[in-house]
Amino acid sequence: MRVAEPGDLLGAAEARVASWRTAFAGLVPQDFLDAMDAQAIAASWAKSIAAGRSRIHVAVVDGQVIGYAGVGPERDPQAPANTGELYALFVHPDHWGTGAGRALTDAALADLRRTGCVAVWLWVLEGNTRGRRFYARYGFTETADRTHSSLGDLPEIRLSAKL
Repeated sequence: MRVAEPGDLLGAAEARVASWRTAFAGLVPQDFLDAMDAQAIAASWAKSIAAGRSRIHVAVVDGQVIGYAGVGPERDPQAPANTGELYALFVHPDHWGTGAGRALTDAALADLRRTGCVAVWLWVLEGNTRGRRFYARYGFTETADRTHSSLGDLPEIRLSAKL
């Protein structure tokens, strides 16, 4: 686990695309999955990191990025003070079940603690039962907050945990 370097972003984006296409097939509109562009995702992340809006941690195996976790300040202006956000956590499906997701989560939560956060929020698709079970093992619980993803108006649930 390490903080992403500029050369890691494309590999992290490729892991994201592969993970989305496997985990969300039948849940997210297929045309969105087909159109995912790893280079565009990596470029967007580079801008966000340069602007200080987010930090990305990567899991690397044999020199290849296999997953990432993105963290930073909670984007909701109504969030309590010292609340961070886990923006995303994805591991290439070839590496599911290897502990990479746990290691990335540990790194992301440690990052938020170092920045003074005492709580963390995240959004998860309601239909992402695998992800919801994963986060529950870290003590994340559902809040009353709900929204709808721009991806086909899919329902999302906010989860919260103490750090």
